[in-house]
Amino acid sequence: MGRPYELESSRITAVVENVQALKREGRLDEALQVLLPQLDLWENDAAAGLGGVAPWYYEQAAIIYRKLKRFDDEIAVLERFAAQPHSPGASPPELLKRLEKAKWSEARRNGIDAPKPGWMHSGTTSKQTIVALKTSIKPSATKLAIDQQPISDFIALDVETANADLASICSIGLAHFRAGELFRTLTILVDPEDRFDPVNISIHGITPADVAGRPNMAQVFPVIAASLADVLVVHHSHFDKTALARAALKYGTGPLPCVWLDTLRVSRRAWPNLSLDGAGYGLARLAKEFSIAFEHHDVAEDAKASGYLMLRAMQDTGLNLVQWIERVERPIEDDQQKIARPGSGSGPLAGEIIVFTGKLDVKREEAARLAAEAGCEVTESVSQRVTILVVGDQDLRLTKGQEKSTKHRKAEELISQGASLRIVGEADFMRMVSLDTDRDRPPR
Repeated sequence: MGRPYELESSRITAVVENVQALKREGRLDEALQVLLPQLDLWENDAAAGLGGVAPWYYEQAAIIYRKLKRFDDEIAVLERFAAQPHSPGASPPELLKRLEKAKWSEARRNGIDAPKPGWMHSGTTSKQTIVALKTSIKPSATKLAIDQQPISDFIALDVETANADLASICSIGLAHFRAGELFRTLTILVDPEDRFDPVNISIHGITPADVAGRPNMAQVFPVIAASLADVLVVHHSHFDKTALARAALKYGTGPLPCVWLDTLRVSRRAWPNLSLDGAGYGLARLAKEFSIAFEHHDVAEDAKASGYLMLRAMQDTGLNLVQWIERVERPIEDDQQKIARPGSGSGPLAGEIIVFTGKLDVKREEAARLAAEAGCEVTESVSQRVTILVVGDQDLRLTKGQEKSTKHRKAEELISQGASLRIVGEADFMRMVSLDTDRDRPPR
């Protein structure tokens, strides 16, 4: 994610609180000494392609310069902002308006009868302008092409709220997964500027005292927006994405410029058989199912669990992240329609009932076609009817139970109970199909 992710906590907590305290004490020059080095850091990130700069730092510098009557410096810092890539939302256009107004005021001070900027004639207040921007801003069309190179890095995210209003975010958890491994986690406490419901406190344990003096979402958004620009963000259920969208509307910051992937939707497609017991696809249930250890309702822990769940779905289905982005947009039944099929009836493996699991070298549709042509009935779920489970060779080498797919573990359980079921690797399956096909082929 780059430097903003790694230093986010110190940047928000230390800089924001320090600047606000110095301003309250009237120590404006010292506040500038804290702010100005941050502009260099943001601009270095922007130059490295890590997203737009955060408006708050430039705005605060401009306000301080104006209080100090250093109007040339006010214009200079606003022009500096204008020259940079910007984070999404209402703040950048509002700050550019501040630049227009500062230049107009400077001209008036110099005796120049400059015309007012057009927007100053509208009669709308700054608040009304922000509200209008809130309703007009739409998320950018960030897409990952289904045929692009597989991606291996993603950020898992989770939020908690102070009350039933989803905009009342009081904590954000991030878990960075790099090349299929957990790299690091981060917890951000946020002042929701709202009341805390006792029910919510009982769930996540965060109290008003915990967030006192913490930044609000208007300050947090630019930082995480810069960190998550064009990043794949994994989350479990629509709650987190909706809460951040609601907070973005509340503070006029615009949506996060990332690509979202909901592991609840992933889970329903990866493990359709888990719906049979009525226990649902909640994060706690899935974590227990796949032996993922975590502390529920701790945002960083929940984010971590969602990330591990994503890795597990990739392992069990053989689909990579880009393929899953495309897969969740299709109905759950699509895979059953593509994979499940009757056998040919006359093939040498007629009477066998086969299931596939894990990552295969060939596409599932191709494996299913070969099995059906050899006479196998192809189905999706392991049951007492199934006679063959084909496991990707890579997955067949795994030894720890929790690393095996649900289908694999279910098959082993049935075998221990006396079921006539064989577990074979993909290479052996291909040999079976090839040999059986060759047997029926007339001699040359």
